[in-house]
Amino acid sequence: MNKQPSLWPGAVLCLAFIALFPASLSASLPASPNLPVEETAPLEDQEIPVTEKGTCPYVELHGDYRWLWGRGQFRAESQPVPGQVRRHDERVYLATRRLRLFPFVHFNEKTSLRTQLEDLRNDKDANADHHLYLGRLYIQHEQDRLKVEAGRFNYYLLDGNVIDKKVDGLRLRLGQHNSGPGSLTFFAGRTTGEDDRHRQRGWSLLYSSQYGRLKSDAVYLDFHRLQSLPPSGPRVLGQSRAGTGFDQQRIAEWRLTYDLTPKLSASLDLLHAWGRHDADGYDTADSGFVAALTYGHLDERQKSSYEAWIRYYDQPSASILYHTMDGDTTFFRRMGFRGWGARLDYIPQPGLAWAIEGFSLRNHHDTAFLGSMKELVFGTSLTAYF
Repeated sequence: MNKQPSLWPGAVLCLAFIALFPASLSASLPASPNLPVEETAPLEDQEIPVTEKGTCPYVELHGDYRWLWGRGQFRAESQPVPGQVRRHDERVYLATRRLRLFPFVHFNEKTSLRTQLEDLRNDKDANADHHLYLGRLYIQHEQDRLKVEAGRFNYYLLDGNVIDKKVDGLRLRLGQHNSGPGSLTFFAGRTTGEDDRHRQRGWSLLYSSQYGRLKSDAVYLDFHRLQSLPPSGPRVLGQSRAGTGFDQQRIAEWRLTYDLTPKLSASLDLLHAWGRHDADGYDTADSGFVAALTYGHLDERQKSSYEAWIRYYDQPSASILYHTMDGDTTFFRRMGFRGWGARLDYIPQPGLAWAIEGFSLRNHHDTAFLGSMKELVFGTSLTAYF
C-alpha cells in the first residue's frame, strides 16, 4: 500500500486562513507502464452543486461512487546493441472502485471549509488499495471578484495537459475572466507525493479574459523537485531523450477557446517548456500543442445530457508535470508524444454518468536506444452521484 502524504502542511495553511475569516526497462528499456487512476473532475467546486440554505453555518455532504475498467497495450523497440532491434510488448488491465465523500462546512455565504474523504480499491492489485483517507482539506472564500483557497486542494489547470494534482498551497484569483480586464490567478505551493523525490514546489501565474465567443488563457509555471532525481541510466543514456524525469521545469501555455455554436467549441493549447535533470546533465527546450473539439454540455442532474471531445496531442515531455489523461505519458520518457484521444460522457439517469474513452499515442522523437513506442488505452466507467 502506498503511504498517504502528510496533511500537516495543508492543515496549517487552513488554520491560518480560518484566523483571517473567523465567521466565514532497465537503463535501455522503457519503464514498466502503468494505467494511472483517473483523477478528480476539473472543477471541483462545480462538480458538486452547492445547496442553498437560509441560515449559516451549516454542513453539506455530497459524494460519488465510481466503477472503472481500463485496458492498455504498450509496445517499444530498443537497440541494446547497434543493429539488433528488440521488441517489447506489455498489456495492463485496471479495475477499480472508488468512493468519495465531500463534507463542506459553510460558515457563511462566502466562506467554507471543504474536505474530501476517499476510498479506492484496485481489483487487480490489492496492494494498490487506498482505504478511507482524508484527500483534501482547505478553506475557500469567494466574492464576485475575489477567490482564495488555502490548504490541500486539487490543482487542475486549464484542460489538465500540464497539471492535475493534489497540492498544498495557496491560490488567489482577482477579477472575472468574462468581465472588465479579465482575471489574474496566482498559485504557490507544492505537490503531494510519497517523499521529497516525488514532490515538487513551484508557482504559477494565470491571466484569463473573454471577448464574446473567444476566451484566452495565458499561464507561466515554474516548478522544481524538493530532492533531485538520481541518474536515469548510464551517462550516454541519461544525457538523451531515453532518460527519465526532470528536476526543474518552466512551462508557458497559451490556450485559445472559441465557441463555434452554443454546443460546439474548439480550443488550441500552445506550449513551450524548458526542462533540466541535474544528475544526467540533460537540458532541453521544446514546443508543442494540443488541439481539441468539444460538443455538448454535461449536467449530471439532467437525463440524456452528454459531452464528447476529441483531441490531438503533440506535447514535449518537459511540458508535463502531472497530465490529467488516463493514458500513461511517462511511458515515452523524454521523447514527448503525439496522437489522438477521444471521450464521451452520457447521463442515462439523473445522478448516473457513463463514460467511455480511448487514446492512441506514440513517441514524438526517437533515440539511438529507443524508438517506435506506441500506446493504446481504452477505458469505461460508471459513476453514481449522491
